[in-house]
Amino acid sequence: MTFSPDEMARRYALARGLMDERGLDALVLFGNSGVNRHNNVNPFWLSEYLDMHHCYVVLPREGEATLFVGLANHVPNAREVARIEDVAWGGYDPGATVAAKLRDLGTSAVGLVGVNATWGVGMPYAHFERLREFETTDVTREFGLLRLVKSGEEIERLRGAAELADLAIMTLQREAKPGRTEQELVAIVEDSYRRRGGHVRITFLRSMPMDEPDGCLPAQNPTTRALAKGDVILTEFSASLDGYSGQVHRPVFVQAEPTAAWQRMFDVAKQAYDAVASGMHAGSTEGDAIRNASVIGECGYAIYDDLIHAYGTDYTPPLVDRSCVAYWNGSAGDPPAGRTIERDMAIVVQPNPITPDERMGLQLGALTVVRDDRAECLHGIPFEPLVAA
Repeated sequence: MTFSPDEMARRYALARGLMDERGLDALVLFGNSGVNRHNNVNPFWLSEYLDMHHCYVVLPREGEATLFVGLANHVPNAREVARIEDVAWGGYDPGATVAAKLRDLGTSAVGLVGVNATWGVGMPYAHFERLREFETTDVTREFGLLRLVKSGEEIERLRGAAELADLAIMTLQREAKPGRTEQELVAIVEDSYRRRGGHVRITFLRSMPMDEPDGCLPAQNPTTRALAKGDVILTEFSASLDGYSGQVHRPVFVQAEPTAAWQRMFDVAKQAYDAVASGMHAGSTEGDAIRNASVIGECGYAIYDDLIHAYGTDYTPPLVDRSCVAYWNGSAGDPPAGRTIERDMAIVVQPNPITPDERMGLQLGALTVVRDDRAECLHGIPFEPLVAA
């Protein structure tokens, strides 16, 4: 599955517009294999190639781009997959390879695009050392902004990814049987959508007795714990389709309806989700999302994970993290507006109420696309307690 020539031309025009704006002769985009290859999102956006190790895309203001692949034996496949014709191995000293290319282009001012500006993750220092002869500017954040508003083609691919994530949750509901371990569940869930061409991005889960909870979030590392009747499974699943990911969060209850305490927490999360999604429209703000989720604090809960964050290709602002709890308990006053949310941004809305002792919690969320009047959910899983029979 590839994007149309018009879509790729749109992306290159935006990238070269950034170069014009910043007075740059070229962009150097770095990616690596982190988060199941999704740390490649910036070079992928221009190449449609997700490297299994690391890669660089060199884009001059005029002329053709070059893709430097991390491992020599991956070059043939990269040439089959990438939308860039000039594909080569980056060598054992990729920084020197990139520098040589920039010299051949007669480049002076270079914009560096790293992995993700949220955490300040850029190219490796040893690679950067090779580029000191050039006038370099970090434009990771600015390049990321080019990708925040999704095109129609991107939204359709996100719909496909959301369907795969839904399949993962439905598979978990069907296969969560007493005696089955968390590790077995992860293997079964991921297999369900890999068979349909999907790729793994996130499969986080935690199981525990409803009556004796011992955690408020899905775990990143599954264990050999075997399920029992009366358990609850906390989930965060992201399945990917050609570089684009859905994300869905649902608790699954094993052969039992949720207890009163779990049902109350679920109802609060659902009320918060509905309020945030209905209030998230073009022109709304991060501050609006905080206010709209205040029922979580009013009912005596906090949150641990983010309330909202942009997603689909990578994790970026708009973002509201757990610090918003201070606005619900009255210690921080009224939340500031924060960032403005635009039409066609892809944003995960994920209320995750937890008890103050952090021993009990759940997540209830989904990937949405912002429209003029509300956030449209891309997932089809119902917002109701899921019981594994």
